Amino acid sequence: MALVCAFTWVSNSSATVTVSEKQIAKEVKKEVKALKKEGWKVLPGSLPFERQMTDVYLKLYDRDEVGRTNFIIGTSQAVGQNIDAARIQAQSLCKFDIVQQTSTQLTGLIEENVANKQLSPNEAVSISDALAKSKELISGKLGRTIPLLECYKQLPNGNVQLLIRVGYSSDDAITKAKEIIREQMGEELKDLGKKLDLLTK
Repeated sequence: MALVCAFTWVSNSSATVTVSEKQIAKEVKKEVKALKKEGWKVLPGSLPFERQMTDVYLKLYDRDEVGRTNFIIGTSQAVGQNIDAARIQAQSLCKFDIVQQTSTQLTGLIEENVANKQLSPNEAVSISDALAKSKELISGKLGRTIPLLECYKQLPNGNVQLLIRVGYSSDDAITKAKEIIREQMGEELKDLGKKLDLLTK
C-alpha cells in the first residue's frame, strides 16, 4: 500500500508533529478491522477497504504551514431500501456534517478576533447569530465533495445501511459560509459583513 512518507504540521503548542507512513498504516488497519468486525463491506468493484480508508487519513492529516486542516472530512450513515437510496441521504448528511465543522471553525475565528479586539462582543454575537441561521443555506451552497470511503452492510429487514466519508476544502467551506452569512446580514450590517471577510483561517 503506497503512502506518502510523512505529514508534518505545527500543533497549537507550536511543537512540530510528524505522522509517519507507518503510523497512518497502523491507524488504517485498526479502523478497517473494526468496521469489518461490525459487518461493513466495500461495494463490489470499488477500491479495497484499506485503500479507501488510506484516502481518508491522507486528507485528515493534510495540514497547512501553521497546522490547520486543509480538508474537512464529512461522515454520515443512512439506511435505504437499496444503495442508491441510502447514498442520496448519506451525501446530504455528509454536507451538513461539513457545515457543522465549518461553523465550529468560524466560531473559533470569531472568538480569536474578539480576543484580539478586531471584533467587539456585540459584533461577534451578530455574526454568530447569522451563522446559526444560515447552516441549511450553507449546506446547499457547498460544491462537489471528494468521495473517500463508501461501505455498506445488509440489515436483517432487507434494507441497506451505508457509511460514507467525503472530503471538502476547508478554505472553500469557510469562503462559502462567509458569503451566505454576509447575505443574511443584509445592508443593515454591511460594514460588519466587511469585517467578516477579514476573518481568515
